[in-house]
Amino acid sequence: MWRLALRNALAHRARLALTLIAVILGVTFVTGSLVLTDTSQRLLDDQFRTASAGVDLVVRDAAAFDSAMGVEVERDPLPSVAVDRIGAVPGVAAARPVVRGSGLLRTDGKAIVPSGPSLLMSWEPAPIGAFTLRAGRPPAADDEVVIDAATAGGHHIDVGDTITIQAESTARLRVVGLAGFGGSPGLPDSTVGLVDLPTAQRLLGLGDGVTEVAVIAADGLDPQRLQDRVATALGTGYAVTAGRDIAASSAEAAKTQVGYLQLMLLALAAAALLVGAFLIANTFSIVITQRTRELAVLRAAGATGGQVLRSVLGEALLVGIAASIAGVGLGVAAAAGLRNLTGAFGITLPDGSLIVEPRTVIVALAIGIGVTVTSAIGPARRAASVAPVEAMRRSSAPAAGGRGRTVIGSLATVLGVAGLAAVIAVRPSAGMIAPVGAAALSVIVGLVLLGPAVAPALARFIGRPLDLAGVPGRLARESAARSPRRTSATALSLAVGLALISFMTVLATSVKASIAQSYKEVISADYVIESARNEMLGGLSHHVHHHVSELPEVAVASRLRYGHWKDGQATRALTAVDPVTLPRVASPHMVAGSLDALSGGGVILAESVARQRHLSVGDSLPMTFSRTGTQRLPIVGLVLDRDAHALSTDYLISLETFSKNYREHVDASVFVKIAPGVGAAVAKKAINGVLADHPTAQLRDQAAAVAGRTLMIDQVLGMVTALLMLTILIALMGITNTLALSIIERTREIGLLRAVGMTARQLRWMIRGEAVFITVLAIILGVGMGIAFAAGTVAALGSTIDAPLVLPVGRLLAVVAVAVVAGLLAGLLPARRAAKLDVLTAVAAT
Repeated sequence: MWRLALRNALAHRARLALTLIAVILGVTFVTGSLVLTDTSQRLLDDQFRTASAGVDLVVRDAAAFDSAMGVEVERDPLPSVAVDRIGAVPGVAAARPVVRGSGLLRTDGKAIVPSGPSLLMSWEPAPIGAFTLRAGRPPAADDEVVIDAATAGGHHIDVGDTITIQAESTARLRVVGLAGFGGSPGLPDSTVGLVDLPTAQRLLGLGDGVTEVAVIAADGLDPQRLQDRVATALGTGYAVTAGRDIAASSAEAAKTQVGYLQLMLLALAAAALLVGAFLIANTFSIVITQRTRELAVLRAAGATGGQVLRSVLGEALLVGIAASIAGVGLGVAAAAGLRNLTGAFGITLPDGSLIVEPRTVIVALAIGIGVTVTSAIGPARRAASVAPVEAMRRSSAPAAGGRGRTVIGSLATVLGVAGLAAVIAVRPSAGMIAPVGAAALSVIVGLVLLGPAVAPALARFIGRPLDLAGVPGRLARESAARSPRRTSATALSLAVGLALISFMTVLATSVKASIAQSYKEVISADYVIESARNEMLGGLSHHVHHHVSELPEVAVASRLRYGHWKDGQATRALTAVDPVTLPRVASPHMVAGSLDALSGGGVILAESVARQRHLSVGDSLPMTFSRTGTQRLPIVGLVLDRDAHALSTDYLISLETFSKNYREHVDASVFVKIAPGVGAAVAKKAINGVLADHPTAQLRDQAAAVAGRTLMIDQVLGMVTALLMLTILIALMGITNTLALSIIERTREIGLLRAVGMTARQLRWMIRGEAVFITVLAIILGVGMGIAFAAGTVAALGSTIDAPLVLPVGRLLAVVAVAVVAGLLAGLLPARRAAKLDVLTAVAAT
């Protein structure tokens, strides 16, 4: 039977070709996702390992935690005496002070603003320093600098040129060298300026303080023993960490974004494989139906049902193996394309040679083969379940499905719809995403089971407009109705892809509308100043607020700062505000307590958070800060959720409390209210004049501020939509494959139609009409499910999305139009093949 399976697979290779391609695309997606994320994580590990390869220990100011949400926390500088104390510890071969911070580079009067950080560091030769000279020499005087070779090449800077570095103070420095990082010319999306230690301290305003001390152990001394000695000598207040641990911690913080990306890519790969599973099952179902007589002969010749089952599954196994091997190879190549795609949508990953882990190959092969074989089980069981005589008499059209399948499908669909309706009607105050996911899965499973039973009625109802095309249109409608299992499976495969795209589009639009609505209702400032780089913690120099608030054209400038804190094992964000000036630029509605009470050092919670945690005004909230550890802050107020979200978090503290618990010294936003009687144009010109010295600061009106807050949503939506087009492509291949196989099945019918007068043109339109009908059915189901799932999700988010469902009609219509055109194109090849059939040969076919 295995030899028979091989011969059948080779004999029907044309019929299985598109199935093979669908599996290849799905496996390619899985492989590419794993290779890309594995490569990025390995490169990040290598980068940070390289940066600390020659350092045994690193001494820094103590902190309760190292990083949060992928951002390393800032620490207080160490006093210069700490360097001498460390150097005096027995076993310390070298203790070198290191300084690092932010410093913007300018050349020819223009700022170099990368999408990532602008770094300023003290130069240290190997083995302490991670940068190596590519040209020139190290900096030796207070007017010299080495910059990374990538920045130099991108902005035509050479040794001997003069540039400006702007940090806490500004200086013009002469470039004396170009440096690289490991094997690369620099750090991705960053600029790096390397100066001598005194210059770094002066520019960063550290006095004689240092960021950290790098320690090298004496030859033959175990670094762990030295770590204990240094920790004992310094006492509390210092963190003494192994260099390799620093590298691992920094790499983990940087890999946070890669982890999120991997989850998203694998979820999209799963969607592609799900759509491919429909195509696989449909193809095997049609092929087996067409081979009914052949299978009957095998049964009559003595083959058992089990042997027939193994034969069919053997074909699926061969297809799965071949497609998976090809998919793994293409996936490695696709990883580079995925890296470029993510970069185009604002997610920058480290560049380097691709890494293929053995686990990637095993997982990809297992998934590809598993999905293919599993999808073929249903058709294989149907092939093995019929008696020889019954099989000889069976018609070529597959049955619509048993009563049990219909009952289960109806029940699953009703339960899913009822679950979604309940969530939408209740609109819970707390997040209830899991029930929405369960309801959506129930609907999809129900439609898969119920599809063959309702497809004929849907075909005759939805397909009525095809009657306008005359006889070809009516025949197309009836053809779809006569093969309900094939029609429903083909339509559902496309519907799943369209549902995902519609879901993401509607959900993203609703979230953006919610953000815009709450922002406009709460924020009354005329302008907002924010970093053009949209950094997580803001990245806006504190000098901006000082300079803007002194302008006579400005009535008030109120600043916000963001920070992270630990809530047990969870990481949360907070916003620091000025309770005195905030009411003049915003109108947060207090449910209890008052904004003024923040001046006493408390915290204000969003109403839903307080309700979930059973807290009220007068209670205290334990909050762990990296700098000061766990502090119990009194709850002094509750604010409406919508208003809290307009200020970006569920937790508000004062700027004074922030300064006590954080080292970070950058603002996130500065809300500006112009003075009475001052025109908008005059105020804007004055503010921009001040911001000329701060090139990363950007003046925005309310619309631009909202756009900045929703930029990430647009980027994710764009990338997800682009990747989901793969599922649409697989589904459209399913339409092509289904129609192409149905041409073989309907050869005699087509011959008779041609014999009684149907022209080749009419026949082509009949096949295309069937393709368009399947596409329209998929559009109705897919877009309908997508909108319903999005409505359920918006409702389940409760107070987090305090806005009604918003339907982006234009975008949805664009999706529909693209799908219809694609469906028409999917019918071109089968239609041409049908029109080319010889009439006499077709009539004589059995």
